[in-house]
Amino acid sequence: MRLAITGAAGFVGRAVVAHLAETRPDVELLLADRAFDTPPRFATLIGELSDPAMIRSLCDGADAVLHLAALPGGAAERNPQASRAINLDVPLTLIEAMEGRRLVIAGSIAVFGAGLPSLVDDATPPAPASVYGTHKRMVELAFADAVRRGAIAGMVLRLPGIVARPPSASGFGSAFLSDIFYAARTGAPYTIPVAPDATSWLMSARTCAANLVAAVLGKDCEREAVTLGALRVRIGDLVAELAKQGDVRRFEFAEDPAMRHMFGSYPLLMTPRADALGFRHDGSLAALVKGALARH
Repeated sequence: MRLAITGAAGFVGRAVVAHLAETRPDVELLLADRAFDTPPRFATLIGELSDPAMIRSLCDGADAVLHLAALPGGAAERNPQASRAINLDVPLTLIEAMEGRRLVIAGSIAVFGAGLPSLVDDATPPAPASVYGTHKRMVELAFADAVRRGAIAGMVLRLPGIVARPPSASGFGSAFLSDIFYAARTGAPYTIPVAPDATSWLMSARTCAANLVAAVLGKDCEREAVTLGALRVRIGDLVAELAKQGDVRRFEFAEDPAMRHMFGSYPLLMTPRADALGFRHDGSLAALVKGALARH
């Protein structure tokens, strides 16, 4: 089997490649991105996905494509035109280019917007409140129509917050949710922009990679986007768990109401569709922290 992965040099992409190398060495990989820090031991394709020739090269001979490349939410809000080109036009092109083959797209819980109800489940309607979330929702609709027409197989997976991204990851408004892991590892001072009782939906990169690989190598085809399960984490509890594996003595809380509204007010989450399809969250806060700090 030949699997092409976009955004392969990114944070989640590296975790996916590591998981595949460990669990499925029989899969032939083609890794695509703008650049790679170090030369991978797999075939690579370097360039812009907005280039039609890049898409043709990516899809030529691929049995399946895992699409991870995206412009993050903060950057998308600042530059809607770039978001359209990367977060909307590229996946739409991929949907058409795959011509009935398997495509799995990394979506986002950003499609739900802010001001969520007390419980989010598979019946909760999307209500995006950002450029990023709106473009992600538009891709979901196009994917569902392609499945209806028999033009594509696969699914869109709505990812929760994935940790721990590299420190101060560019363009991510929720970067603090990852930065606190690295600050705890080094003992650096850190100001957390939400109160201890703030809550977020989190998943470790290790668990995220396992779910994405299961989706792209599996046979299930879902017309409607699948919201992955995640741990609903209280930030104060996360800091307490990090204290067992690092140094949080120089942490302090200084709540920013806007940050609380966007990234610290997540309600209960139930995902029976994802559970039935075999997707899993980290299981416990201790496991999430261990998986988030794992190096790839």
